[in-house]
Amino acid sequence: MEQVNHAGNTLFVLLGAIMVLAMHAGFAFLELGTVRRKNQVNALVKILTDFCMSTIAYFFIGYGIAYGIHFFSGAHTWRRTTATSWSSSSSC
Repeated sequence: MEQVNHAGNTLFVLLGAIMVLAMHAGFAFLELGTVRRKNQVNALVKILTDFCMSTIAYFFIGYGIAYGIHFFSGAHTWRRTTATSWSSSSSC
């Protein structure tokens, strides 16, 4: 049952990430439609730079806030924090 719960959580996060990427593409098209043709490249560079900087900031700051662990910690730490209780994971 815990595997189904974990799979559902993973699917939820994955679908959320896909929707955020689609939202960025939608806003890019919206902004490109509101600027002159000669300024479209500048607008795209600004949008891509914003996306890259926010992604990096999320992995260094937001991931730890959202999930309670650091993004760059190993899989061993992830398994320990997702155990049902600390007493059951003491054998690790």
